[in-house]
Amino acid sequence: MMTGIIGLYIHDLQIIEAFKASCISLFTHQSNNGQIPSNIFFGPIKATVSYGTLTGRVDANTWWIIGTCKLLSENANFRDQYFELLKPAVYKCLNVLEIWEYNSRGLIYTPLGGNWADEYPTSGYTLYDNVLRYWALREASTLFKDEILKSKADQTYELLKLNFNSTKDLNEKYHPKAYNQMLEQNLAYLPTSFDAAGYQYQWDMAGNALALLLDINQNESSLLEWLSDLATMYKHWMLPAFHPVIFEDSKDWYLLEKNHLYNFKNKPYHFHNGGSWPIFLGWLVHALCNKNYHQVARNIFVEYDNLQERDLLFYEYYTTDSLEAGGTKNLCFSASGWLLMNFSLHK
Repeated sequence: MMTGIIGLYIHDLQIIEAFKASCISLFTHQSNNGQIPSNIFFGPIKATVSYGTLTGRVDANTWWIIGTCKLLSENANFRDQYFELLKPAVYKCLNVLEIWEYNSRGLIYTPLGGNWADEYPTSGYTLYDNVLRYWALREASTLFKDEILKSKADQTYELLKLNFNSTKDLNEKYHPKAYNQMLEQNLAYLPTSFDAAGYQYQWDMAGNALALLLDINQNESSLLEWLSDLATMYKHWMLPAFHPVIFEDSKDWYLLEKNHLYNFKNKPYHFHNGGSWPIFLGWLVHALCNKNYHQVARNIFVEYDNLQERDLLFYEYYTTDSLEAGGTKNLCFSASGWLLMNFSLHK
């Protein structure tokens, strides 16, 4: 879905055609309760569909809604052919997200491993998933001219600003005691998540990039300083998806070492545990350019572009201690990260 959205941005017809096929394939395999698959493997006889491995994937649903609504909005042929077919599926998926609030207070609750970072210890009312849910509601309410969805989008936006920004706003928070404890941390960025036990203070690049893009972050100058500090800390601009790195003697190590189905990937500075992911560097650069912070955006792009020239293959992630390529190679979403950076800096 992310690659398809970026294809729309850059008007790449080949990507857009593949995007259309992906939207329809995912729709075709939507579950009875409204969930969108995270993966489909098309075998010689039948398709194998996954809605998540150890737990479901919240962001498979939000990215599908965002991508499908953008495609219906911007591509007349696709809209003429599929609008009436896909509209009920979008509403069905939005209903699943509403159920996942659990307490009907406006923010969705993500289980451990319930999004793209499925082997990383973050859960609860996550910044990333709730920002995506806001974006999905905004796209759907605009496309379908639905005032109820617009009101829900506005409510979600206010809840995100209120509960993730460090301000002295007197409006009631989800978890007032935990929020006051979060204020004492003097975070320069928005925290990863919170739950009944309090806030998780890690840096989450994906969540913060999207929050910047969608005007949820209310202290952009602090975020810019943090990005420079992070680059100084790691000695390069291939910034980590999550920080700090979790080591074997860290209190959260036990949440990493057992949280995988096959091979353990989250060694320090690797994969979700401090690895740098080009796809989310792309969204960060895009957000920075939208806010006219071009120098920081350019620093990131130049660093990644140099590595890409060295390796020639679009790897899943890079280690942040030695800048070694890691994970799967020739990934379209890593390539789309490069495309999004290049497009954002030169549009």
